[in-house]
Amino acid sequence: MKLTPDLREALAAFLLDRFGAWAVEKSDVTAVAVVARVFGVLRLLGVNLPSEGEFMDRFWTTLGPVIFAPRGAGMLGGRLRVLSHEVEHVVQWRRDPLGFVAKYLSRKGRAELEAEAERAAIEVWWLLTGETPATRADLDVTRHGYALDDAPGAHDDHADLTRDLLETAVVSVRNGVLSTDVGLAVAGWLVQRAPEAMVGRVVTRGAAS
Repeated sequence: MKLTPDLREALAAFLLDRFGAWAVEKSDVTAVAVVARVFGVLRLLGVNLPSEGEFMDRFWTTLGPVIFAPRGAGMLGGRLRVLSHEVEHVVQWRRDPLGFVAKYLSRKGRAELEAEAERAAIEVWWLLTGETPATRADLDVTRHGYALDDAPGAHDDHADLTRDLLETAVVSVRNGVLSTDVGLAVAGWLVQRAPEAMVGRVVTRGAAS
C-alpha cells in the first residue's frame, strides 16, 4: 500500500464523515450494553451469534450508523479493509432503515447484504493494493461467525450465495469495475488527495455485475 499512515487516517475519517458513520470501541461499557441488548433480541429471532469473547475481541459490529470496533482494534487507518465493509453496511441502513433490518433477518437477505459489504472491502483493497481474494475459501465470509455459518444441520445455500456473488464481484473488480458507494467514494478521494497511491486500475464505474 502506498498511502502514508497519515493519509490512511485521513481516508478513514473521510469514510466516516462522507457516510454519516461513527466508530466506537467495544471497551466502551455503555456502548457494549446497547449492542448486547440488540443481540439478545436477535438471539430470540434465531440469529446465530458469537461467544462473548469473540464478540468483544474479534468481530466488528455495525448497528445503524454506529460501527463497534473490537477491543484493541487500534487506529482506523490501519483497518481500512474491514472499515470499508462496515461503512457499506451503514450505507445499506441509510438507504432503507426498516427494509435493511427486515432483509438482514432473512438468510437470503443477509447473504446479499454481506456480499455487497464485502464487495466494498474488495474494491477498496483493490484500489489501495492491486490485490483481490486469491481463493474461493477467501470468499466464505458468511460461513462462520454470526452471519451465516455452517453449524451442524444447517443448510449453507445462502453462504454459498454470498460466495458466488463475490466470485462475480472479484472478476469485475479485477477488470476495473467499481459499483459500491464506498468503493466509488474511495476512488474519488484518491484521485483528489493521493492519485499516486491508487494501485488498482479503474476502467469503468457502473452497476454491480
